[in-house]
Amino acid sequence: MATYKIKSFSEIDFLTVDATSDIFVLPGGESYRFSEQMCDACWTGGTVLESSENKEKKLICVFCNEYLKKYTFKNDFLEPTGDILEFYLPERWSSETLENWYDSFKQRRLEQEKVRERILKEGKE
Repeated sequence: MATYKIKSFSEIDFLTVDATSDIFVLPGGESYRFSEQMCDACWTGGTVLESSENKEKKLICVFCNEYLKKYTFKNDFLEPTGDILEFYLPERWSSETLENWYDSFKQRRLEQEKVRERILKEGKE
């Protein structure tokens, strides 16, 4: 485990750090480590850091440079409907932007479902 004092998240050298244990400390003393969460806005795994001192963790995606918040949506399009879907998306997004993102997600997910059904019916594409 190593501790790196950084001025900004852009200083992190992703090729040399140990994502399982290294800690990054900002000038104000706030420390972060890699999170198991994924940013659902940019769909890039391994880029989310979480604060390591607060009870309520702060998450930031260093790829899209956004603080993240967990948002929930009711599954109203795939069986079994009614369950809750959770996503980590930028906390600054407006409710309209969130709804637009979810509509886009639903369309992408329905297209994936069509491909899955064709593969099950006809074999590999």
